[in-house]
Amino acid sequence: MKVFRIPFLLPVFFSIACLVLVSCGGSNPEKPKTGDTQASDTAHFYPLDAYFKEQTDYVALHGFPIYRIMVKDGKKDSAAISTDAFIAIAQTLHRYDISAPDVKALYRETSFEDLSTASLTLNYKPVDKSAIVQNIDILMDQEGRAVKRVFIRAVQQKGDTTITEQYSWKTNKSLQVNRSLEAKNYSSTELNFINWNDRP
Repeated sequence: MKVFRIPFLLPVFFSIACLVLVSCGGSNPEKPKTGDTQASDTAHFYPLDAYFKEQTDYVALHGFPIYRIMVKDGKKDSAAISTDAFIAIAQTLHRYDISAPDVKALYRETSFEDLSTASLTLNYKPVDKSAIVQNIDILMDQEGRAVKRVFIRAVQQKGDTTITEQYSWKTNKSLQVNRSLEAKNYSSTELNFINWNDRP
């Protein structure tokens, strides 16, 4: 009797197997492609605001003597500045933090590992080229992910004048603030090296 039941049951098993395969294939969700807005919106950007606050507190807590070397339109000047003056300068960088949910969607993060220097660089560029913050590079130690340096480039238009600002913060060491103004019949540059634990 068993010999005659097997041919009868084979078509039934085949039909069930086909139904299972079709239903499983249809329920597979499509994976988001690399670069999709959905994928980038959930990315965790480096919290620069917290980094700048930690660095500012570090300088204020240790009471380092702070010096500023300024070169404006070719004229050089150097002087000691107070901790309060340093904090006021450092606070201007908080406006360039792009990790807030409503801002980070406008930027894309890429990373690059340099095995020769055992470092990792996070780069942020805007999707919209008219954004004020045009570039951020965060250089980190590859192993401990401690930040070594932060570079920021910002460009904005005020009337007929283009203002370009570039910041370079060397962790626990120094800050450079370079600013240039360009208009039709006018140009000006200002270079600032602010040092509390470094050499120019």
